[in-house]
Amino acid sequence: MLIGSVFTTSTGLQAASTYLNVTGNNIANASTTGFKAQETNFNDLLYTGSIPGASSSGVTPATGTQLGSGAAVNATTGNFTQGSLEQTGQPYDLAINGNGFFKVTLADGTFAYTRDGSFSVDASGQLVTSEGYLVAGPSTVPSGTTSVTIGADGTVTATTPTGTQSLGQITLTNFSNPDGLSRFGSDLFTATPASGAPIDGTAEANGLGSITQGSLESSNVSLSTELVNLIIAQSASSFNSQALIVEDQTLSDTAQLIQ
Repeated sequence: MLIGSVFTTSTGLQAASTYLNVTGNNIANASTTGFKAQETNFNDLLYTGSIPGASSSGVTPATGTQLGSGAAVNATTGNFTQGSLEQTGQPYDLAINGNGFFKVTLADGTFAYTRDGSFSVDASGQLVTSEGYLVAGPSTVPSGTTSVTIGADGTVTATTPTGTQSLGQITLTNFSNPDGLSRFGSDLFTATPASGAPIDGTAEANGLGSITQGSLESSNVSLSTELVNLIIAQSASSFNSQALIVEDQTLSDTAQLIQ
């Protein structure tokens, strides 16, 4: 029984450690453009012992002796609520107001999705992310362009010495279950079977948000919430550590009695 209690308490320590890790990552990204906070979900582990109402020797007890095996992190889910929009005045800084992600092409030709719209134009005139990934939609910005206008629906228009020129449209992508997306850093997500297939579309249509030029979406991390979570995780870790100390001492005392 005592050995079981050590295992049970150790699961609490592991769960608290994961909680601290998730909370710490959220706090670290409180100023990261387009970052979406994560939340930690827990569940209790397998119960052993007699089930309430289990008949024994013709007697049906009203209660049982079920003993839990501790706790574990069930999932880390994303909080995809809207972050505030901060004006930058830069023509290639874009923010999504509402649902959707910008679609980008990775180095291996596969697609990723982001809410970080801090874009720029590379040497060949293509719209790219800060890591150099190509943004889906518009064609090359022609040489000599004096200004670029990006509409709320993603339409890109360039002004050149010879007049205005349409460069296409920045598309957005949505998912039936954004919580099922896989994160791999740089504010990028990839589709998984859990997220559902990507649904490409036009901004301001079919439930997708609008695009705001000259602005960026701030992180949606609430520092007040994360500080409370930090205190909770720290307390859980401290209490479980103290429980392990007590259990270790009890095991030692029990072993001495048996000798």
